[in-house]
Amino acid sequence: MRTRSIVLAVICLCAIAHAQTNFAERVVEHRLSNGLRVLILPRRQSPTVAFYILHRVGGVDEESGRTGVTHMLEHMLFKGTTTIGTRDYEREKPIWDEIERLRDQLEAERARGDAADRERIAQLQQREQELLQQVSQWLIPQEYDRIFERAGSPGTNAWTSNDVTVYTVSIPANRLELAAWMQADQRSHPVWRQFYQERDVVLEERRQSVNDSPEGALWEAFMATAFLVHPYRNPVIGWQDDVARLRTADIDRFFRTYYAPNNTWLAVVGDVDPQQTIALVEKYFGSIPAQPLPQARIPAEPPQRGIRRVVVKMPANPQMLMGFHKPNAPHEDDVVFSVIQGILTRGRTSRLYRELVEKRKIALSVSAYSVPGDRYPNLFVIDAVPRYPHTPQELEQAIWHELNRLRTQSVTEAELKRMRTWAEADILRALRSNEGMAEQLLWADAVLGDWRELFRSVERVRRVTAQDILRVAKKYLHKDNCTVAVLEPAPEAK
Repeated sequence: MRTRSIVLAVICLCAIAHAQTNFAERVVEHRLSNGLRVLILPRRQSPTVAFYILHRVGGVDEESGRTGVTHMLEHMLFKGTTTIGTRDYEREKPIWDEIERLRDQLEAERARGDAADRERIAQLQQREQELLQQVSQWLIPQEYDRIFERAGSPGTNAWTSNDVTVYTVSIPANRLELAAWMQADQRSHPVWRQFYQERDVVLEERRQSVNDSPEGALWEAFMATAFLVHPYRNPVIGWQDDVARLRTADIDRFFRTYYAPNNTWLAVVGDVDPQQTIALVEKYFGSIPAQPLPQARIPAEPPQRGIRRVVVKMPANPQMLMGFHKPNAPHEDDVVFSVIQGILTRGRTSRLYRELVEKRKIALSVSAYSVPGDRYPNLFVIDAVPRYPHTPQELEQAIWHELNRLRTQSVTEAELKRMRTWAEADILRALRSNEGMAEQLLWADAVLGDWRELFRSVERVRRVTAQDILRVAKKYLHKDNCTVAVLEPAPEAK
């Protein structure tokens, strides 16, 4: 068994070394004059290409009172452009302008609260519906996705996080120019069609994922308790009242500020020729003008000076979150936490799984991870679900026992070796597909500052020692740096 483990470790080391050398030789880096950063990785395994765009903007960059604007913008960018999604943009535009004027009046009347004229509100809403019916004759719903589907793409996707916003599409290699044109047009001539209808969609999404979701409500309360001033406390989907107040002007201003090419990364991975790809990117993205980026004024989270607790009561099974403030990558202590995470909860031999789930049988599940982003100091979180009839309080006591062990006793060399093997396997797994490669390249380059950090992180894991874990556990994993959130079952409201 020991011989087999050594052989597997050697194979992983060789594979990582080969991948690192292979990447260093094959990744082509290019920067357009407008600041757009391009990473190209030729890969001939199949005649397909992953075309990924990252904008270095997320929930953390939003203004107070306008949370959710990043996520809303992600939704809106798929509504089309002046040439996509319309039969005649010149005819539809005046109708959208009139709808916006109506919304000015409608929002102003609603803002009067109890003094609002309900009859006038009804009249304005009726007129808006008439205009929406009128403009529908010029719209081609979901044309953006359908164009890609007709070209052989499995579809487009996008996601917004606290740190970044990413847009993805995978296409046949011979449709690379289509992807370049479509994505550039999306960023050059967007049209904010059906904004208020989409705002209602997002509000319903929030209702389902937070307001009516015990796990979502617990998470939102947990983050708002752990972070007092840093915008990591805000939900990416936005606070409900903020989203309900968003206007097209907010979306447009945010788009023109943060979707500038000098705040944008593009990764092209697959069956491509680098020089031809650069020529296409220059052709379609080169004319988009750079913009001055605003100076970040994000407040630093003050040191925590005592344990914080929050309880959420909803009709659901109990759950518990424990969070500890920690540095973000690539700080030397961050990588130690990735090893601690594995030692505590990764696999059936991990400490918390073995103790809470298998031995004492007081937990259904336990996991650990770092959230909510990597651009700023974040949280190391332990997430546990008790097994009936045991309670979150029992879990908390058992977890503190294991954390105190980390603070006072050295981990074994076998545990460290296992974590090194996991780290190496993780990076190989992530880089197996064009899509995984594109995503990892963008994240490392835009958030960590250099795509080569992908492999440096594996090297850092290899250098973590038992003394490093003792030092980091003593420094961060204590009660004065801890926030505990508990989901308590409550009867359904009648």
